[in-house]
Amino acid sequence: MPGYSFSGMPTTTGWNPERMARAWAVLMERLGYTKYVAQGGDWGSIVVDLMALQQPEGLVGIHRSRPATHCRQT
Repeated sequence: MPGYSFSGMPTTTGWNPERMARAWAVLMERLGYTKYVAQGGDWGSIVVDLMALQQPEGLVGIHRSRPATHCRQT
């Protein structure tokens, strides 16, 4: 995820969980995967939840760890 762990900080704004979910789906497509699963823990659990809601083509399942560690404001 942009700005986390070994990833550099994004050079543009707007990298919210929804955008990260879309970006992962685009990445899988560009890498040539026709079917894939997504795993997320901590903040990543929100991203994979959103991937499931966005239902990108090719996503066949998600795995979440530590899903109850966040409160999401809308």
